Amino acid sequence: MVFFDHSSSCVRRRAVLALLFAAVLSGARAAPIEWPVVGGDAGGMRYSPLADIHRGNVHRLKVAWTYRHGDFRSGWPESPLKGTAFQATPLMVEGRLIFSTPFNRVIALDPESGRELWVFDPKIDRSRRYPNKYVSRGVAHWRDAKATGKCASRVILGTLDARLIALDAVSGAACTDFGVGGTIDLLQGIEPLVDPWEYNVTSPPTVIGDKVVVGSAVADMIRRIQPPGAVRAFDARSGRLLWRFDTTPKQGEAGQETWAGESWREAGGASVWSVITADPERDLVFLPVKPAGPDHYGGDRPGDNLYSDSVVALNASTGKRVWHFQTVHHDVWDYDLAAPPVLARLRIDGASVDSVVQLTKTGLVFVLDRATGQPLFPVEERPAPTGSALPGEAVSPTQPFPVRPAPLVQQTLSERDLWDAHPHLDRCRRRFAALRNEGMYTPPSEQESLLYPGAIGGANWSGGAFDPHTGYLYVPTNNLALVLRLKKLAQDNFHHTDDVILHSGLRALTWLFRGTGTGLRYHVARREIFAEGGIPCHRPPWGSLSAIDLNRGEIVWQMPVGKTREGVPGSMNFGPPLVTAGGIVFHSGGADPRLRAHDARTGAILATYDLPAGLHAGPMTYKLRSDGKQYLVVAPGGYVDLSPLGDYVMAFVLAD
Repeated sequence: MVFFDHSSSCVRRRAVLALLFAAVLSGARAAPIEWPVVGGDAGGMRYSPLADIHRGNVHRLKVAWTYRHGDFRSGWPESPLKGTAFQATPLMVEGRLIFSTPFNRVIALDPESGRELWVFDPKIDRSRRYPNKYVSRGVAHWRDAKATGKCASRVILGTLDARLIALDAVSGAACTDFGVGGTIDLLQGIEPLVDPWEYNVTSPPTVIGDKVVVGSAVADMIRRIQPPGAVRAFDARSGRLLWRFDTTPKQGEAGQETWAGESWREAGGASVWSVITADPERDLVFLPVKPAGPDHYGGDRPGDNLYSDSVVALNASTGKRVWHFQTVHHDVWDYDLAAPPVLARLRIDGASVDSVVQLTKTGLVFVLDRATGQPLFPVEERPAPTGSALPGEAVSPTQPFPVRPAPLVQQTLSERDLWDAHPHLDRCRRRFAALRNEGMYTPPSEQESLLYPGAIGGANWSGGAFDPHTGYLYVPTNNLALVLRLKKLAQDNFHHTDDVILHSGLRALTWLFRGTGTGLRYHVARREIFAEGGIPCHRPPWGSLSAIDLNRGEIVWQMPVGKTREGVPGSMNFGPPLVTAGGIVFHSGGADPRLRAHDARTGAILATYDLPAGLHAGPMTYKLRSDGKQYLVVAPGGYVDLSPLGDYVMAFVLAD
C-alpha cells in the first residue's frame, strides 16, 4: 500500500505539473508580441523572438488579408519627382497596426482582419515637387506612463512639409496639447532657407524616454548654402523644444577646426535623414549623418568637415556630443550614412561588449564600442587618390578602412570585371576606357569618372537585421557603378536650366544665380548606372544579401538577391530584412517583386512568395492575444524606376 500510495502521489503530481505546463504554454501562445518601433526595437535590430513560423513550415504561409490605401502614382511622364515610393514598415502596438503612406496619411488597421480603424490626413501639398518623390518610412509611438485616457498613447509623424504631429493612437485625432493644436512647425529656427520644400522629414522620429528626436532630409544638390542639418528633441507631452544639436559645429565647438577658414559659417546640409537609433539604458541616441553640401564639390568647405559622414552619439537628455566616428573625410562622393546604426551586443575575444554597427554605401562595415566610439576591429587610414582637377578642391589624402569585416562589395572595377556575356560588351569596353578611374575615392572632375561603389550602395537606407543569439548581421547590398561628371556653371549666364528646374523651382533658381556668393559652382551629372542597353556593364550579381558573423568579423555567406527582368541572378535592391528566432531571414529585393525566406544559417531559399508590387518596406511580424497566431506583414509599394507600383499591406499566416 505504501508503494501504491507513493505511485499515485507521483501520478497526481505529474498530472498537476502537466496541467500547469500546458497552462504556461497556452499563456505563451496567447501573449501578444508587438512590433513597437520601425526597426523592431530602439536599437534597430529588426529581430523578432517569434518562432511559430520556422524553417520547417515557412513554405506553408498563406495570405490572411490584404489592405490597399490608395496613395500611389508614378509621376511619369509629366513630373518624375511627383511619383510615390511606399517604404513604411508598419508598427503593431496596443492592438493596432499603424503605418504612414507616401502622402503622409497615417492609417490604423485591425492586425487580425486588416479592417480600417482610423485615418489621419495631414493634407500635405501634393502639387509641389519634393526632392526625392513622395516617401514616408513610418511613424513612431510613445506611451505616457503618467496618464490615461485620450492621447496617453501617441503616434508621432514627421511630414514631407516639415511638420511634427502627435496623434491619439486610439482614435487618430490630433493631440492638441502638443505644439500648436497637435503640430510643431519644424521650419522654425532653420536658416537659411530659400524654399520650404528643400527641408523634409522622410524617416520616423525616434522616441527615447519622454523625448521625440527628429532629424531632416535637406535637398543637397540645388545650392551651395543649404539649410543646417539640425537634430532636435521635443517633449513628447507638450512639444516643447528641449535641445538642438548642429551637425556643423559652431564657433568654439569641437570639430569646428575641420572646416578650414570660416567655411563652417556658410556650410549646410550634413543632415540626418535616416533613422536615429537609441540606447535607453545609456541615455544615448546615435545619428547617421550625411555629407555636407553640395554633394560633389567641396572647394567651398575645405577640411574633413565634421560631423558629416559620422556616427555621432549624443546624450539624449542634453543633446551633448558624447563621441563621434567619421567614416569618410571631406565627402565629395555622396557616401552618406544612409543605414541606421545597429546596436548589437557581441562577444569578441571572449568578452561581451555592446557595439554600434555602421553599414555604409561603400560596403565597409564599422564596428564601434557603444560607450566610446572606438573601433572593436582595427581601422586603418589608407592612402586615397588626391589628384583633383577642380580649382579649390582638396580631397583627403587618406580614408578609413576597417580590417574586419571584409567589404561587402568589391572596392575597385577594372576591365577584367566587365561582363563577358554582356550583349554590348565592345561598347562597354570603349566607354570604360574613356572613364577616369583611380579606384575607390576617385575625385570628381569635369571629365566623366567612375563612381564605384556607386552612391546607391553598398548598403543603403535599408540597413541590416541582427540576430542577438547567433551574432549574425544580415545586410542587403547593391553592386553598381555610376558615371559622374561635373559641369562648371557661369554665375551670370546659366546654361543648364532643365537640370536645375527639375530639382528646384523658379524661386530657388532665381535666388541661386542672382544671390551674392550663394550659387553653385558646379552642376553634377549623375544620371546613369555604368550600363549599355539598360544592362550594367560589369558582371553580376548586382544585388546581394550577406550574413556577417560580427563576433568574429567574418562574412559567412552571400547570396544573389532575386533576378533581373532578363533572368540574371542578383538585381538592384532596396528594403530592410527581418530575422526571427525561427531561423529565417525574410527579404525582398524590390526590383524583383517576390518575398523570399532564407535559412539564416546558410542563406538557402526555403520559400518564395509573389508580391503584387516591389517591396521596399521592411517585413515585420507580431503575435496576437486573440488568436495566438504569428503574423508576417509586408507592405509592397514599389518604386517607379525599379518595379511595379502599388499600395498594398499584406498579412501572412501559416495555413492550417
